Amino acid sequence: MDRARRQLAEIADLVPAARDVAHRQARRGGGGGASGKPGSSLPIDLGATARLDAVQNALSGWVRVIAEERGICPEIHGGGRTGSAGMEGMGSGGRDDLRASARWLVGMCEWMRHRAEVDTFLTDVDASARALRGVVNGPRERKYLGPCGADQVAAFAEGLADTERCEGDVYGWPGAEKGTCRTCGANVLQAERRAWLDDEVRQYAYTASEIAAAYPIRRNTINQWASRGRLAAHDHNEQGRARYNLGDVLELAAGEAARREERRAARERAEMGA
Repeated sequence: MDRARRQLAEIADLVPAARDVAHRQARRGGGGGASGKPGSSLPIDLGATARLDAVQNALSGWVRVIAEERGICPEIHGGGRTGSAGMEGMGSGGRDDLRASARWLVGMCEWMRHRAEVDTFLTDVDASARALRGVVNGPRERKYLGPCGADQVAAFAEGLADTERCEGDVYGWPGAEKGTCRTCGANVLQAERRAWLDDEVRQYAYTASEIAAAYPIRRNTINQWASRGRLAAHDHNEQGRARYNLGDVLELAAGEAARREERRAARERAEMGA
């Protein structure tokens, strides 16, 4: 059931990118697409649209079943079309019914755990997650983009309301324009958030594996710098692994990149002179 919760949250995160693919605003795998000739390609990806429809129908079906049995109103479908997910799928106020359904079902997982039909539910959730991954066809590993911090209105028992900061975390899929907060659903531009996060975390220390997971720097490269005395360990974590100041690692990486560029330019000058 914990896996189902993660998959439902993943589905909600993947929906914007999947809709981009369905509308041909992004190309799966980074290649292909239309030839540019008039009439050479439809303006949408019908295969992606069909899979989005199937996922939306599956999840909205479970929303209806649970809501009816529990006698509650999920307030998910705000007047938008429940079908044609790849084309529409939007409720009133810009609400995305598929994302809303996935997020609502996260809170129903514990209740479903005690139901006789739980196996079917888990199977449908797993299939839906795999279907959306197939539409996006990108890396499955999301990148952490820092804390959310977005303003949100919280209603208190006294009937008052106040504005407080969301304490959720923002993640983004590589290649996507925006990242999403898993708690409040706020969207941020990945490029801006990455620049801010890079500046914030330069002063902290991380293991080679953690740095390699967040930046295009090989773990072995970081370890080689350390073994050759070019990089000093800041401290060690609980497992005894060395942690390195991120700023030092990024400066070394920038220096290596500059030297590679100088060597490339020198080779080009030599070839032109020959």
